[in-house]
Order: sequence, then structure tokens, then C-alpha cells
Amino acid sequence: ARSGRRARSRAHRDSASRSRAAMHAAVDSRGDPPGRWADIDGLLLRGGSLVGSGFEPGEDVKSVLHDMVHVLVVGAGGLGCELLKDLALSGFKKIDVIDMDTIDVSNLNRQFLFTSKDVGQSKALCAARAVERRVAGVVVTPHHCRIEEKPDEWYKQFHVIVLGLDSIEARAYVNKVACSFMAFDKDGNVDQSTIKPMIDGGTEGFKGHARVLLPGVTPCFECTSWLFPPQVAFPLCTLAETPRCAAHCIEYARLIQWPSEFRVKQNSAEAENTETPSDSEAPAFDGDDPDHVRWVFEKALLRANAFKIPGVTLSFTQGVVKNIIPAIPSTN
Repeated sequence: ARSGRRARSRAHRDSASRSRAAMHAAVDSRGDPPGRWADIDGLLLRGGSLVGSGFEPGEDVKSVLHDMVHVLVVGAGGLGCELLKDLALSGFKKIDVIDMDTIDVSNLNRQFLFTSKDVGQSKALCAARAVERRVAGVVVTPHHCRIEEKPDEWYKQFHVIVLGLDSIEARAYVNKVACSFMAFDKDGNVDQSTIKPMIDGGTEGFKGHARVLLPGVTPCFECTSWLFPPQVAFPLCTLAETPRCAAHCIEYARLIQWPSEFRVKQNSAEAENTETPSDSEAPAFDGDDPDHVRWVFEKALLRANAFKIPGVTLSFTQGVVKNIIPAIPSTN
């Protein structure tokens, strides 16, 4: 009886091995196993009521998506990780990602392409490596730099630009570059071949938005920038790692340096005076206290000088700490 069970077990393993071998052997011209893009085929190989008037379903559309379309993802943070994963699993095989940030421990709770071993490394590089490791056939090219460091012509090579940014200014910059590519015919109509489609998205807390921007066809980002409400929160990873404006330096001094420095001072006082109450909490920052505001201003000015960021003044500091001057919105 035991020998019979062993024989059946061997036969089952041999059958499973043959099935796996057959599956790997039966691949299409792109090297994909049968059924890999079955879900995507349901979108690309048939029409529907939600598609544009110019959409023509068929194998040609699928071939263009897999073999030709070159996508740029701007930002490799909370949104960027989702975008890279979704694009790769949707069949886009040629993707570039650009991000100047490095990975902070605070990113790991939501930016799932990163692990604790990646802390301190380039977001773009680690995200590209993670996607290529998990999705066969996709090529993700990372760029660890500021978007302004790339010449405008560099952006021209991409068919679609997808924005996963936490900065209004950065979105406006990419929008300006995309709009600069537009050309017009003698009748003043936009040359369709020069339109650079953009997909813009943003999140804050449980709120978010996504929209398609077609320069010359739909309102561009600048045309609708007034729709963004004044916002005063900041992503802590940006404040700590890569400040980009005067307000970032000020908020770093207020939110990070203030509690850290005064907690250390209190702990030192407690060590010297055993009668001091054992309360290690930093004193609350008071935006109406001139001494508090000046302290933040002086610390912010030092940080701004270190990062060569202009614009930190005492009056601007007062505006930021009292939420009078809205600054960069906080997103993932």
C-alpha cells in the first residue's frame, strides 16, 4: 500500500513538472506566457461606452502599449510606487522614473517598493530595481536628480508623463515643459502630434484626485491651479531630507529642531537638578512669542544657507508659523 502511494505521489509530481515545463515553453513572440495579459485584453481588444471616439480596439493597440509606448513617472514616493506597480502590471514595458529624494524610515509605512535596507538610498533607483525584480520583461530606468536638471528636450522622448508629485511648483514646471512642445498649423489649430499627454494625481489624508491633461485640448495645470485650496501641512521626509524652498526650512526648524533641542536641554537640566520635575516634553512653540519666532528664523536661515535656498526672512517666518502664508501642500 505504501509503495502504491509513493508511486502515485511521484506520478503527480512528474505531471505537475510537465505542466510547468509546457507553460514555460508556450510563450508568445514577446516571451509572455499564455493568459498573462488576459485582464488587459478585456480593455484593449473590445470597445465600450467609456472609451474615446478615436479608440479602435485590437491587437495593434496592444502591440503599441507593450512595444512602443515610453512612459515617464515623475516622483517615486507614495503615488509613484503605486504608479510604477500599476503601469508595469498593465503591460507598459518601457518606463523611466525621476525623483531627487532619498528613502527615509517614515516612507516605509506606505511606499511598499522600499525596505529597511533601502533607507538612505535613491528612491528612483530602488523603485526601479524593485519593479524589475518583480515584473518580468519591464525595463525601468531611474534618474536620481531634480526635474529642472533635465533639459526640456529630454522630456520630448516620452509618449505620456505621469505625475506623482507632492509639490505644486514641480507640477507647474512639468506642465510648462509639456505645453512648450505644442505646435500650431496655419489655421491656429494644435498639431495633434505635438500634444504631450499628462496624468496628474495627488493625495492628502483620505482625499485625492486624478485627471488627464492634454495641452491645447483640455485646460492645463496652470489654468486650474486656482482650484487647489490653501494648504499648510508638509511631508516630513521632504523637510528632513530635501528642502526645496524657504518654507521647508522654517517648518523644519519649528517641527523638528524645536522639540528636539529643547527636549535635550530639559533632560540636561533634570540630570543636574534632581528636584526638577521629570517632564521631558519640549515647551510648546508659540507663534505669538517674538523670541520663539526669532529662534525658528535663525535656525531656518542656517539651514537655508546650507542648501542654498533664498527667501528666509523674519517677516516670512512669522507668516509661515502662523499659517498666514500657505506653502507646499502635503501629499504622499
